[in-house]
Amino acid sequence: MSTLSKPWLSLLKPSTLALSLIITFTLGLAGCNNISPMTDSTPTKPPASNTNQPPQGIVAQCPTFDPEKTMCTAQYDPVCVKTQVGSVISYQTAGNACSACSTPEAISYVKGECL
Repeated sequence: MSTLSKPWLSLLKPSTLALSLIITFTLGLAGCNNISPMTDSTPTKPPASNTNQPPQGIVAQCPTFDPEKTMCTAQYDPVCVKTQVGSVISYQTAGNACSACSTPEAISYVKGECL
């Protein structure tokens, strides 16, 4: 077989291979120079508040929580959720109604942050 029938063999010459590596490395470094640092785009959640007072508004009852049938979105539409553990009732701000009712302790919620 002649060298002409396999032109890819010329790529294996040391000089061609070295030049290819130098060009690839140089372009790789130059490309990295133009990349701006990524900013964290995840929404920040305010710290959860645990108070004894819900805001005024219409009270919505939480449905029975079934983790296999529930999938909450990450939208922020704050609600004040009423939870009960034993005989202790407390109120806590949650990111949205779905996440508020995603615990078995949740009883109901009111639109808006807890006071």
